[in-house]
Amino acid sequence: AKANTVFTRFVQERHLALFNEPLRSEGCLCFEKPGRVRWEITSPYQSILVSDGSGVAQFERVDEKWKKLDAGLAGAMQAVIAQIAAVMEGRYASDNRDYTVTLSASPEGPVITLVPRNETMRKMMQAIEVHLAADLKGTRRIVLRETGGDFTDIRFSEQVVGLELPSRTFDRNAPRPLADIQQAAAKAKAQP
Repeated sequence: AKANTVFTRFVQERHLALFNEPLRSEGCLCFEKPGRVRWEITSPYQSILVSDGSGVAQFERVDEKWKKLDAGLAGAMQAVIAQIAAVMEGRYASDNRDYTVTLSASPEGPVITLVPRNETMRKMMQAIEVHLAADLKGTRRIVLRETGGDFTDIRFSEQVVGLELPSRTFDRNAPRPLADIQQAAAKAKAQP
């Protein structure tokens, strides 16, 4: 909750009963208070979902160029971004009207489990698990458990907190290249 900015790498695995192997993607997440989020997938394809706090945009890499996509689902994407921002800001459990919240211990650190109170939401999402680092200074993993047994497992690594993110990191028209952001993160990580 005290972090104003965060840069982290992620590996996301979507486990579906329909497939023998999980669907895997990798990328980077950038966050800046209040509510600025950039979710960039780098493999197996390239895409950016970015919010500057007031709106959301989506880009896809086509023929070595970024193409801005029609944000036909802008409302739904904004809701997803708002959830990501809430987790990054540490306020996912601050409003008990949306979720029933429980805390449990694991050898790697505390686990916060959020069970949706809204019946419509519960038909899709059984629970959201937020696995924190033992020192409480970061989120190690988020597991989205759907009804029916499918789930998405997102693991975070190489987290850098408090860095100065370059201008246009959250630009909805021409986002800054990821290489520039990674360079800023490496520089911040190298400083004592």
